[in-house]
Amino acid sequence: MSVVGFDLGNESCIVGVARQRGIDVVLNEESKRETPAIVCFGDKQRFIGTAGAANSTMNPKNSISQIKRLLGRKFADPELQRDLQSFPFRVSEGPDGFPLVHARYLGEEHAFTPTQLLAMVLSNLKAIAEDNLKSAVVDCCIGIPVYFTDLQRRSVLDAATIAGLRPLRLFHETTATALAYGIYKTDLPENDQLNVAFVDVGHASMQVSIVGYKKGQLKMLSHAYDRSLGGRDFDEALFKHFAAKFKEEYKIDVYQNARACIRLRVACEKLKKMLSANPEAPMNIECLMDEKDVRGFIKRDEFEQISAPVLERVKGPLEKALAEAGLTTESVHFVEVVGSGSRVPAIIRIITEFFGKEPRRTMNASECVARGCALQCAILSPTFKVREFQVNEGFPFSIALSWKPDSQNNEPQQTVVFPKGNPIPSVKALTFYRSNTFAVDVLNVETEDSQVTQKISTYTIGPFQSSKGEKAKLKVKVRLNIHGIVSLESATMLEEEEVEVPVSATSEVPKDANKMETDATDVNMQEPKGTTDTAEGATGDGAQDSEEKSAPMDTDAKTEPSKKKVKKTNVPVAELVYGAMGSAELEKAVEKEYEMALQDRVMEETKEKKNSVEAYVYDMRNKLYEKYSDYVTWEDKETLTAKLQEVEDWLYEDGEDETKGVYVAKLEELKKVGGPIEARYREWEERAPAIEQLAYCIRSFREAALSSDPKFEHIDISEKQKVVNECSGAETWLHEKKQQQDALPKHADPALLVSDIKKKVEALDRFCKSIMTKPKPAPKPQTPPPAETSPPEAQTPEQQPDGATEASEPASEGGAWEQPAAEQMDTDEPDPNSA
Repeated sequence: MSVVGFDLGNESCIVGVARQRGIDVVLNEESKRETPAIVCFGDKQRFIGTAGAANSTMNPKNSISQIKRLLGRKFADPELQRDLQSFPFRVSEGPDGFPLVHARYLGEEHAFTPTQLLAMVLSNLKAIAEDNLKSAVVDCCIGIPVYFTDLQRRSVLDAATIAGLRPLRLFHETTATALAYGIYKTDLPENDQLNVAFVDVGHASMQVSIVGYKKGQLKMLSHAYDRSLGGRDFDEALFKHFAAKFKEEYKIDVYQNARACIRLRVACEKLKKMLSANPEAPMNIECLMDEKDVRGFIKRDEFEQISAPVLERVKGPLEKALAEAGLTTESVHFVEVVGSGSRVPAIIRIITEFFGKEPRRTMNASECVARGCALQCAILSPTFKVREFQVNEGFPFSIALSWKPDSQNNEPQQTVVFPKGNPIPSVKALTFYRSNTFAVDVLNVETEDSQVTQKISTYTIGPFQSSKGEKAKLKVKVRLNIHGIVSLESATMLEEEEVEVPVSATSEVPKDANKMETDATDVNMQEPKGTTDTAEGATGDGAQDSEEKSAPMDTDAKTEPSKKKVKKTNVPVAELVYGAMGSAELEKAVEKEYEMALQDRVMEETKEKKNSVEAYVYDMRNKLYEKYSDYVTWEDKETLTAKLQEVEDWLYEDGEDETKGVYVAKLEELKKVGGPIEARYREWEERAPAIEQLAYCIRSFREAALSSDPKFEHIDISEKQKVVNECSGAETWLHEKKQQQDALPKHADPALLVSDIKKKVEALDRFCKSIMTKPKPAPKPQTPPPAETSPPEAQTPEQQPDGATEASEPASEGGAWEQPAAEQMDTDEPDPNSA
């Protein structure tokens, strides 16, 4: 079973795996710990990860990056519209209002959903993990931002399904960081709480969490975030600064050239990293645009000045996280800074001023999320035994249910089912009184005043009909699962009916008989503490409706005709999730991903075959005039050289873009001419050792057959003579063949093949060994002289017949329990006689 954690970053991804000695970060095909989250579409195949990053500069309009920013968001989202301004690829609005990414692939224009693109990135990460583990990877834990909505979480799960993964949990990045920090701490307090603030400044977002630690557990006290504040904003500030500067100095507008924009953004990112460690840094780009080389220079003070609007937003999430946790800066004991964007000195200065203490970097800023996800996967997996450490996670949003009452004149009613900070996972039950089919909406509530910001899904409950013709009592179960996804799980109609129930005269109804069935069956279920008001006379507490259960029958049972029993009937529930992929659409996406992966594999194999042809041409040409020069005639050498030149010219002209079968056929054509030359060289190199092996075999068996060694004296002379004759025959064959071979030049086909010599060695060894290794015959048993008899009463126990002593003596006390030693080892049970 795989134990893998994936950190899906906006710019790059990291794979962590659990091993017996701890968590390791896996290296990709370029031996790097970080893999770019890029998908580049070519005319023949896709390039993902490091290969995609290498091709993105030359093919910017078909290189898709920052996929997380597109996931589960409406095309009209203002944040998405701001992001689209910096994307070199084309994004349009789909028929459902969500974005579609356009790229040219296999010579045609294709449109992909962000979920499909994320699945491609996950497929690449899965391949990296499988290559490292040398086994299939299915189970995993995927890190997601804490601000991901229900639809974004569903999209990640759909992408994992398309990639052939089964996430055990979608884990918040803030919680993963907190787990990776706390699980190794052995000095956590047992009673007092250690409060640690984690500030994660990533490539595109900032997340702040405050965590309370005690021995063996952590509790998430608060979450705060800014979805659009990250390292790329500093890159953008530098990009705009230098774009304006180059337009003024060099009269070039990089906005008019997608490739120039990408090169300038890459240079700005490197410049930002240099300014993190140096007070000033230069910029030099060759042939940026219109064959012009550009140069620039900036100091850290100027960089912070042009980045001032970005730096002003850093303090907001810090204040919000501290306020939600109900703490003061003095009660926060430590501040940990992680994330690739946290290396900007100005951000560290703002954090230091806010908390009044220097932030620490005790964890790897880029790898802590992947390590935390791998740890969580190990906790959920039976493969590893992990130190006991409890993670008390809270949901970052409030989830409400809304419905319309039976009476059309009344306003829709709404109640918060899972308030902000509700434990994950959780289940709650509500009671409705309805006469016909009705719908319930699941809403994402952002603020305390129940302002609805997003409708997640709609569930249609019904049809149903009460047997008494009145309003039916319905028990509805709502689940917040381990991934943070809300669903209306089931609906049950409860009806009371009078039945004759046999009741024992002495038995009593159990005290807990009035609890709802879900209380006993669902271990994760957490019932609402307060009353949940429902439509039109619904009961107050949705989790506890009384229902009487019949006691077990007894032989002295009595019948009471007026007992009431609750009849439960399952009511159908239809789900509609807004923006999510349907089952048919998901299945189609899985098939399309398989087809594209197959195309990539075919193209990689085609490249390998093409490289094999090219390598054979260069290798054979060099060896013809060096290593193989004595094994080929001058005419054959000229013919093969011309053939190699012809194939080389074909490779760079008509054969530049051919199929795998064509390259295989071309290589076989060359090997028909070059193969015999290679075979002659190989025969010459291996012939002498093979002859020496046969000569040694002949010499050894002949000496053994003619020797007077006592260990061979039991073998008949005629048998030994057969060995001698066989050795002489092999020697004669070798002598004749060797004379024929010596008369031939090196460029002629050999008369004495190495394979024939090896067969002769095997035949000689098999024949002679069967004779010379015959075992000595066993010595004949000698009859012992008869012993003198003596009177029975004078015999000692040693002189009595065999078995007499054992038969006459009682068995030892533990003899019946003794077992052979091998059996005791198999069972690993203690010996009962050991005491």
